[in-house]
Amino acid sequence: MPDNNTVKGNSRRERPWIPVLACLLVAAVTGLVWLRSSGPVSGHSHIDYGFEPESVVPLGPIKDLPRDTMIIYAGIHVSKVYELSLQSRTFSADGFLWLEWPASVQEQMIREEIAPLNLFRLVNGIESWDSTLETVTSEPEPLPGGRFYQRYRFSSRFYDDQIGFKRDPFGSLSLPVIIEVAPASMSNKYSDVHLIPHHHVNGFLGKSGSLSGYRLDRATFEPYLHKYPSRFGSWYQPTFSQMRLEIQYRSDYWSAFVNWVLPLLIVMAVVLMAPSVAGSLGDVRIAIPSTALLTLIFLQQAYHSGIPPLPYLTFLDELFACSYLIAMALFVLFTWGTNVYASTPESERAEASRRIDRTDFIFQCCALLFFAGTALVAWFR
Repeated sequence: MPDNNTVKGNSRRERPWIPVLACLLVAAVTGLVWLRSSGPVSGHSHIDYGFEPESVVPLGPIKDLPRDTMIIYAGIHVSKVYELSLQSRTFSADGFLWLEWPASVQEQMIREEIAPLNLFRLVNGIESWDSTLETVTSEPEPLPGGRFYQRYRFSSRFYDDQIGFKRDPFGSLSLPVIIEVAPASMSNKYSDVHLIPHHHVNGFLGKSGSLSGYRLDRATFEPYLHKYPSRFGSWYQPTFSQMRLEIQYRSDYWSAFVNWVLPLLIVMAVVLMAPSVAGSLGDVRIAIPSTALLTLIFLQQAYHSGIPPLPYLTFLDELFACSYLIAMALFVLFTWGTNVYASTPESERAEASRRIDRTDFIFQCCALLFFAGTALVAWFR
């Protein structure tokens, strides 16, 4: 009659697929959670605001504007961009901007005592106590045809309202400088003044417009209409014309790969090669996933120290999450293999070791496919 220990050992050896199935189950559940979290947030479509929500939409073709529309031509040149902070989503920029307006706008400015500095505002400018916005000349310069020209010098810190980290650290970065008509009398309900790109606008950036770690892609200067969500105590929701300079940067892929992805891949390579260690070396095998988990945690903490809290996972976060699951599943697999080997009689340990090695090989293949599949889904989603 076999003793109880022998029966328990045999039953364990007859179920080598248990850890593999457990790993696949964890992967399936995690995938469902990711797909659910990536879908649209429910409930917002049923909110009744009682008024039109805030919106910023591109201005239509200029030829479709009413004939009595007053147009102010705007241009901008950013001499340098510096002090980018992804954590606070802010950056600093210095440069010049200029406006050219017709006699009708000048008459309204004189009638309502609107100074050239009060003709517009920097919408996303922050820290006004440490900002500079001044005219280059004391008075607007008259031009032929009754037009007027004024150049301004600015130095300010700006808030980035469009930054996204879905593909971080391989994503793009858009830094906006937004100019908007300021006087309420020039909104759509009154004069309906529109900002249009100046016909001589060019050279948006100076030689100091580059950012460390990013490559300059392009810069655009486009007109938009900004509808506010509040009536500000009045009888209508105002819409103001604005111009948005969008400076587009893209990550240096090689630098991002070496700094963030390569360390993660090295750790995962060690994890995926760990099952190749002989099943009889249980103590050595169990130590590998434990060390890998701690290393992954420190790597992710270092990564998140440079970006703000996000309501979604970045590309690198999803790789980290997948790596956590694989390392944890490997720990479960090694615990199972060590127990099987320890409880097997000496005469049957060679066969038990071969079964553990087969299970380890199956795990390696499944884990590799899971990691590659997660990377593809996270990149193209």
